[in-house]
Amino acid sequence: MASINTMVKRLAGLADTADVTDWENQFIKSILDKTSNGYNTTSITEKQLDVIERIHDKHFVGER
Repeated sequence: MASINTMVKRLAGLADTADVTDWENQFIKSILDKTSNGYNTTSITEKQLDVIERIHDKHFVGER
């Protein structure tokens, strides 16, 4: 599994694209703001981590 920082940084590339729902887009942008674009993920809650993993896996699992 990718680190939290890596997952957030990957999700940053999906922000404001048609690949994510409006809700996912707002969530990603909120997490990016909260974590300084994935560089400080210490304040992420377990619930937020679950959502990050779900969105990340939906778009990146199986890619190499």
